[in-house]
Amino acid sequence: MAFIEIEKSVREQEWSMHELHSHTHYEIYFLSKGERAFFLSNALYKVSAPVVVVIPPHVMHKTEGAAFERYNVNVSADYLNPYQKDTLHAHALQILHPDRAQTEMLTNLFEKASKTDRSEKHATHVLHALFSYSVYLLDELEKSALPPIAATQKEIPPLVLKIIEYLHAHYAEQITLQSLAEHFFISKTSLIYIFKKHTSCSPIDFLLNVRLTKAKEMLVSTKKSVEEIAEACGFSSANYFGLIFKNKEGLSPMQYKKNQQAKR
Repeated sequence: MAFIEIEKSVREQEWSMHELHSHTHYEIYFLSKGERAFFLSNALYKVSAPVVVVIPPHVMHKTEGAAFERYNVNVSADYLNPYQKDTLHAHALQILHPDRAQTEMLTNLFEKASKTDRSEKHATHVLHALFSYSVYLLDELEKSALPPIAATQKEIPPLVLKIIEYLHAHYAEQITLQSLAEHFFISKTSLIYIFKKHTSCSPIDFLLNVRLTKAKEMLVSTKKSVEEIAEACGFSSANYFGLIFKNKEGLSPMQYKKNQQAKR
């Protein structure tokens, strides 16, 4: 089912998302005030307002940092027309820099959209018009690659980033806590402590999330069987994959695949 959600969030104190997550829709993140550290896929970045970041489907992410104001647009791919889809795809995982006038226009558009009462007559059409113009503005923004930042004591340390990068690169392999600890020359206890401190989950839970994210993407974008996807994503068996998937997503891999195909 096609959908769009636009909401505003203001935090007057330091705040971090509890855990990394991914989703099947696009997310447009407009930071209007403050600074945020962005964890995207397997790297950490720092952005300062005003900026826009487009997060495509199936990319693990979270943000953390001090006080901020931001607007979030969550929109399914089937809601988008071809121009909008091409624009979001072309600008995905880049930092977009609005100037003062563009910042004011985007703020006004997203503020009005976030306050739109969907029960009012023509609300759906108004929301669509506001979103359509905002995408046009995004297409006009100066863009550059997301800037990586050096780790400090208050940010994710290099060791954790290396572990995350390793898990993304080797998710299809058989990885245990013991093998991971040996690879990085660290005790299992220290590995769990430092990883959980900076990601809010254990290395094995993180690995499971990476595997499930890859599996969801393959279920939607390929014709591979559940058995083939389970093997490609590092699960020991199709049955285990199905049990884990249903526990996390609330439905079986095939039900998920059918639901996503019905939305297209």
